[in-house]
Amino acid sequence: MKSILGNSIFLALAFLLFTAGKCSKNKYEYTEGSVIEMVKTPCFGSCPEYSFKIRGNGEAVYNGKRFVELEGEHKRTFSADTVNYLFNTFVEADLWQYKNEYFEQVTDLPTTYLSFIHEGKTKRIKMYYGYPEELENLANMLQELAFSKGWQGEMEGEK
Repeated sequence: MKSILGNSIFLALAFLLFTAGKCSKNKYEYTEGSVIEMVKTPCFGSCPEYSFKIRGNGEAVYNGKRFVELEGEHKRTFSADTVNYLFNTFVEADLWQYKNEYFEQVTDLPTTYLSFIHEGKTKRIKMYYGYPEELENLANMLQELAFSKGWQGEMEGEK
């Protein structure tokens, strides 16, 4: 059941990404004060290392560090449809019900930090090992957006 829900989320997000340019007449339901961020840390091997942050008004920043196709800091604005769907999914997931850290003594895994700021509350979850599938599905959604095409060139000040 959980994998069906995860697959449904991915299909819906993919649909929104591909149709965003054609039907973005909807308004953003969230403000720049609502923020979702994911940070992926390195491992001893070739795990992707990057960060991705998106605001409720669609503004997003991606910073690829190692073992990713797109390196450096890039920005873009996602459509209202995509952003509203993403933020609604995070609100419905109720991240405050989860522990702040999922960790077990296992070596050589990357750590994923998942943060959500909304309505004056902040939740940050450290995901190393043993975290619920629902959190993995949310992280996969964010990764799909982070690795999507359409990022602007390097931001000013980057070397």
